[in-house]
Amino acid sequence: MGKFIHKILYRTLPLEGYLRAVSRLFFLWQRLGIGREAPATEYVYHLPKLVRAGDTCIDIGANLGYYARTISRLAGPAGKVYAVEPVAPIRKELSRNLRRCANTEILPYALGTESKPIVMANDSARETGYFGTGQNFVNDAGGRADVEFTAQMRRGSELFGKLERLDFIKCDIEGYEVIVMREMRPLLERHRPTVLIETGGENRPQIVALFTGLGYTGYTLDRGREIPLTDDSSKDIIFRPGN
Repeated sequence: MGKFIHKILYRTLPLEGYLRAVSRLFFLWQRLGIGREAPATEYVYHLPKLVRAGDTCIDIGANLGYYARTISRLAGPAGKVYAVEPVAPIRKELSRNLRRCANTEILPYALGTESKPIVMANDSARETGYFGTGQNFVNDAGGRADVEFTAQMRRGSELFGKLERLDFIKCDIEGYEVIVMREMRPLLERHRPTVLIETGGENRPQIVALFTGLGYTGYTLDRGREIPLTDDSSKDIIFRPGN
């Protein structure tokens, strides 16, 4: 049903209207408690187990704010949330969705290993029939894509190097997670944040090796409960720092 609705909205609305409609639907379903055990949304409902009042948090690939808005509420007035989103039309709707989140700052960048202009691409409509808002990727290869956006890349270690604390990171950046997490390794070593990360394919064992080497333990969700990460799991991973 969700995919069908997305297709109808994408075919009948301009991009801005489509982004507004799908984000409103998500927040409505969240208020109704829909999708607590669905792979696409279960981790949003688990955020109260990951974020505490007063935390400093980074949402890398903030998209339309599905995570950032809940993280902002959990961190509270004493906390701080940095929502990193490079794609301008998505960032416009993100700003609207976070307009009441006074503890949140939106950063208009893609994270990487240097400061430079880049091209973000999205091929999701070709495969699914609608624009997948969370499927924008850094087009390093320069191949042709259905939709492209210009953006600016910055180094995460530079942007966040002066933070006095860092308690939680959520990262969903379509295959760029190994590059970004390696670049931000000094922050991981210094602050030891809890990390929620989407990863797959050949990147997944590299991410697991990186965090295991830093003394983290990986978990995934099973019906709302954290269970130890297994080799056959493909779900998002929660990395918790060791004592």
